[in-house]
Amino acid sequence: MPRTSTATAKSEQTPEAQLAGLTLTRETLKARQSAVAVEVEAALAARRRALIEGASAAEAAEAERACREIEGTAFGITDALAELDRRILAAEERIEADRTAAQVEAVAVELERDSAAIDAAAEKVRRAVEVLAKASEAFTAAITPTAAPLFAKRDMHGVRDGESPERVAAFLVGHMIAGALPMIEVSEAGRHEQYGYVSPRPIEATAGDDPAKALLTGPMRAQAAAVRGGEAPPVLAQYLRPEPNFEPDREEIEVYVTSRFSYLKKTGYVPEIVSIRQQHLPTPVAEAAIEQGVAERDMPANWSNVMRAAQARAGDSYSIFEVPPLGFNLEEWRAAETKRRREAWLVEQQQAA
Repeated sequence: MPRTSTATAKSEQTPEAQLAGLTLTRETLKARQSAVAVEVEAALAARRRALIEGASAAEAAEAERACREIEGTAFGITDALAELDRRILAAEERIEADRTAAQVEAVAVELERDSAAIDAAAEKVRRAVEVLAKASEAFTAAITPTAAPLFAKRDMHGVRDGESPERVAAFLVGHMIAGALPMIEVSEAGRHEQYGYVSPRPIEATAGDDPAKALLTGPMRAQAAAVRGGEAPPVLAQYLRPEPNFEPDREEIEVYVTSRFSYLKKTGYVPEIVSIRQQHLPTPVAEAAIEQGVAERDMPANWSNVMRAAQARAGDSYSIFEVPPLGFNLEEWRAAETKRRREAWLVEQQQAA
């Protein structure tokens, strides 16, 4: 079997082992350099004596040879030490580069490993939330209009027995989440009611681990026992869902009024005068004006001429009764639209029933 060469063996060494070998070699050469320095001084002194004291040619030549030989050795050691310093520096840089690369890879691997674990855990949470959402829907459906009035949660206004099944379910589910996950602040969503806006309300998990039993099914069973025992009438209160707000929004759109007109905001009030200009009007008024040809949604091609003519007549006096009426009463339109929407809703409710 062929013997492995020294160069091959060294190339297979780790950078740390190579650095240790180079450092040891440098220390050895440093020691050799100190000894050679003494020999150089001795050779220089011998050559100096030979030259000064008139030694024979052979002695002078020998002193010169010895001096050059030891100086060559000293130069070789100095050159070797310089090369060793370069190699040691390169080895140290390689070790540092390897260490940095290893650290970079370790950090990247750790981040990738942890991100994969987080993704897997997040997927479990997502699936659990999906299950929770479906369970919450079923829970809401289970709370009947006759069960909701027995909701026993109290706040500063008293017992919340007028809540809808959806609100009762939302509170109880939120209570369970708040109890199970104390690091998450859970609140009931704010909402618009007929009497105004109800701000979000924090849910505090004060009814134990089973708030549904404490705040709803417990009171329901107590009521059942009272009815069965003759202590309460066999009549159940029922949650009556309030009608939605059917009033149309008070939206406005921008139009180009091409002819002066008037309309009524309210019955019995002075008509509103609409001048020729680009302006925002209540949507039904604007649509009626467009339909009657006294306004346009887009800028007319002759708009500059229309505006110049209007500005020329701006100083003319006129009576309010001289302004052509649009024949539109905004108050009456809103009342009729509200009635129409409510009647349509009632038909839908009857069909659903």
